[in-house]
Amino acid sequence: MQLSRRAFLRSAALTSVAAIVAACAQATPVPPAADATAAPKATDAPKDTEPTAVPAATGYQGKIEMYAQSFTPTSALENPDPKAPKYTALDVLAREWEELHPGVEMGFYVFTGDDYWGWLSTQLIGGTGPDMFWIATPAQYVDEGKVLPLNDYLEMPNKYDGSGAKSWKDTFRSPFETAFSLKMLYAGIPLDLVATGVYCNVDMFKEVGIDLKTEIDPMLGSPKDWSTLFEWCKKFKDAGYFAFSLGGYIVNFWLEAVLMPQIFWSLTPDFDVLNYHDTVPMRSQEKQVSQEEFIMKYVCDKWDAFSDEHTKEVFRIIKDFSLYFPPGFADSDQMWTHMEYFLTNRLAMLWDGSWAVGTILQDTTRQFEFTSIWMPPMDKVTSSYAPDPQILPWGVGGYGAHNMGVHPDTLRRGNTDECIDWLMYITTPENNAMVVNEVPSFIPSNKQAKSLPEVENLFVGESRIADSTNGWPVPLYWFGSVGSKYPDTYRRELQLYLLEEQSQDNFLSNIRAAADEAVPEVIRESAKQYSDAGSWDLTRWTCEPVI
Repeated sequence: MQLSRRAFLRSAALTSVAAIVAACAQATPVPPAADATAAPKATDAPKDTEPTAVPAATGYQGKIEMYAQSFTPTSALENPDPKAPKYTALDVLAREWEELHPGVEMGFYVFTGDDYWGWLSTQLIGGTGPDMFWIATPAQYVDEGKVLPLNDYLEMPNKYDGSGAKSWKDTFRSPFETAFSLKMLYAGIPLDLVATGVYCNVDMFKEVGIDLKTEIDPMLGSPKDWSTLFEWCKKFKDAGYFAFSLGGYIVNFWLEAVLMPQIFWSLTPDFDVLNYHDTVPMRSQEKQVSQEEFIMKYVCDKWDAFSDEHTKEVFRIIKDFSLYFPPGFADSDQMWTHMEYFLTNRLAMLWDGSWAVGTILQDTTRQFEFTSIWMPPMDKVTSSYAPDPQILPWGVGGYGAHNMGVHPDTLRRGNTDECIDWLMYITTPENNAMVVNEVPSFIPSNKQAKSLPEVENLFVGESRIADSTNGWPVPLYWFGSVGSKYPDTYRRELQLYLLEEQSQDNFLSNIRAAADEAVPEVIRESAKQYSDAGSWDLTRWTCEPVI
């Protein structure tokens, strides 16, 4: 019997992780056997009825197009790879939706070039291109007027959703409610979320004497603390293996996002003082530190972020951790090399995204069982700044891989309402799951949509994204803005520090200079006193910043 692709993926994933996942999952009760179905009794023949009328054509008539990126139906491709997975979900839903909208044809655009973002910018300037399209940085696009703001539509109920939610926005998983731009605008409709987790070579763990069944705390989904993680890393290094890798993401923010709340937690009450934004839910303001609060402390109270011992501690831990990483760990261009290390039995742990599930499952060179865990809480042995009791590490992930923007030119084309209607149709629980689960890499965005176990059961970090307690901005974006050079300078200087080409003092001194240069521009872009797009109110600050 030939398994379907979905059945194969389910079987392969569940087999590869059964030793770990089954230990945490509750047994599924076996339903009682059903009674035999009785033969139907004879009844009178049904009476003739009037045939169901075909819905009358109303509104826009013609074709609308969507560029769905990873979810593009195979039928839309001119020369599809016969060995590649076949994607049909959006095609099926399009035909169903067309029956509800006589005279409207739903089509799928196929991008075949090399520079998608350059191509998209050209289309938006010229008023051409598909009506709906994938955008990876929706906030920037909506603030620049490149996509339609969708706030009003998101406050409407999704007429196809039967969950009883008062608004379309309320049907999406956290943290979508805060996924707006500086202008407080929603730019895209999310089809999915991404998660990240630490993939583990189970066989390699057994080889060095670590049994993940007993070593993973089921309440944490991780080792009990950082000391345990470091002990693991030492065992792998002593055995001649690479212990851990972020696949090049160490120069971005993943590790910082986990460490900042674990080390800076005690400073939160002193910083968390600007919770006045009416358009932001209070639970997304209280007990966490925003960039505005951070910069006010830096500017008004002259708090030196770069000489503070908490800052130094974060970078000390990162540096100590990096001693267990493969060569090239600080180079984002090497991330695929580290996946190769993992698949060929040379790397024990790889922190990567949910998008890597398919790669690992389908790789023919992999000869080991794998599972996924999350990062552990900090402990006093690793850092004297660790909280007591422990704080659960944040999840790293969120919205999203596939945000769908609506072309501003749809207002002229007259099909904006049809585009919104289509996006509502494909984001009901059943339809959203149908689309997203064809690609074993993402979590459906609808709260009620079911995820594939290959994705959902492997990751525990995603569930913690919604808990914003003790949130802190990461150093990469402390002083970042749309035009700021600070993030690039930060990455370059961090690489030099991690590669032992400069001391921690020099590293912090160099990014302090970049921060001081960036502060005025960040305030000008973010404060309503200087920018129509701004949301910061400088009258609520403890000083009047000089910029």
